[in-house]
Amino acid sequence: MSYLAMVFVPVILMSVFMLSILYAGGVEDVRQYFDKENKEPFNQALVYGELSYVFRNDAGQLEDSEYVAEIQTRLGELWAGLIISRDGTISSVAPFLRQASPRQDWQLLLKDPPETVTINRFRFETSLVDFRYPDGGSGKAVLLRREDTVPIYWRPISSSITLAFICLTSLLLTYFVSRSIIRPLKKLEAAALQMKEGDLSREIVTTAKGEIGQLSHAFEEMRIRLKGSIDQSLQYEENRKMLLSHISHDLKTPISAIKGYVEGIMDGIANTDEKRKRYMETIYRKASDMDQLIDELFLFSKLDLHTVAFDFKNIDIGRYLEHFLEEQRFDLEKSGVLLRYAQEGQHPITVAADPDKLSRAFSNMLNNSVKYMGQHPDLTRKEITVRIAEQEQDAYIEIEDTGPGIEAEALPQIFERFYRAEQSRNSETGGSGLGLAIVKQIIEGHGGRVWAENAETGGARFCLTLPKSGPAVGGERA
Repeated sequence: MSYLAMVFVPVILMSVFMLSILYAGGVEDVRQYFDKENKEPFNQALVYGELSYVFRNDAGQLEDSEYVAEIQTRLGELWAGLIISRDGTISSVAPFLRQASPRQDWQLLLKDPPETVTINRFRFETSLVDFRYPDGGSGKAVLLRREDTVPIYWRPISSSITLAFICLTSLLLTYFVSRSIIRPLKKLEAAALQMKEGDLSREIVTTAKGEIGQLSHAFEEMRIRLKGSIDQSLQYEENRKMLLSHISHDLKTPISAIKGYVEGIMDGIANTDEKRKRYMETIYRKASDMDQLIDELFLFSKLDLHTVAFDFKNIDIGRYLEHFLEEQRFDLEKSGVLLRYAQEGQHPITVAADPDKLSRAFSNMLNNSVKYMGQHPDLTRKEITVRIAEQEQDAYIEIEDTGPGIEAEALPQIFERFYRAEQSRNSETGGSGLGLAIVKQIIEGHGGRVWAENAETGGARFCLTLPKSGPAVGGERA
């Protein structure tokens, strides 16, 4: 389209310019101008034929002033005129010619007429006719007929103006079209050089249309995706470093303890059956903690890499929680924790869930509450309350304890991997820092959401939502 515009626009503009000139000259219809120009030779031929007859057969009429004035007027309308002489003396010069060239030496022109003569910037063709008057006098006439319809310099000047106009218009169009192409390409080049240096922060903004605009938008989309990919890779690398650091720390502590107790047995420090039993129990507990840490780390890694297959089934979440908590109640009571369950409404709330993965998530949240309540032996009431309610699109579940609660600055990070809150939830509890991170991965894998907050009574409250599904029970979701 740009190339076609550079070819046709100058021609169109020049045509409009010429039509404007013609209109300014009184020609309202271009056909009128060309009809007049085409008919002019025909009308001239009619008058010339009449004159030719007069010169040969009736030259006496050339002495009639009225006839001569009438023929000169008719010729003047056709951009022609006569110079008539008798016996070498000019008897009549067309008023049209006198007006066009008032200082012209007509006698000299009559004596030796050239083939063409220029009068008032127009080229005229001359025709010399010798004839005899009826009384025998010698007559001579020179007929001047306009050869061109425009002044002699008009054609080269108009051609030059037309060529200059077309060239100037083409140059301007080329400049604007090139600028609309080159500027966006320069921006893309600068952005590409920055990307080459590793800087993906510069946004590519373009106002160009068409193919260049599409290219710029595609380039910007590529920049955004590439930046996101690099940021994600950097985040993965940072997570990997943090993972290695935490694994090293969490494994080194129990291993060091096990080595110490083993050395105590080998060196004979545990010199009684009671001490050896206590040492062996401690070693077993530390080994169990390591086994649990490795198990949680393995599960979290698979969840984080989305390599864990969820076996979704449509279940009544209320009945599921009731059965699950019934199984947990005995163990919690041994720890001195009272477990309560409450459901709003009696009709089923169906969700699509993997029962095994969901059990792991609820177990981790319950264990977290039990663990941190156990850190405070001064607590007179140790209770965990599980509530479930139906929302418009989700099933809402909360697990609330009567423990020390969570520090406000720790609430947004409590579900991050290896995060341990300070003070009331410090590392002395022996937690791996992966339990709640696993909860987050499992709940989000179900399409839900989980968060933590502090209850009005001061305890911690874990809240989660699971999207509701169809009413069928026991069906599987692909």
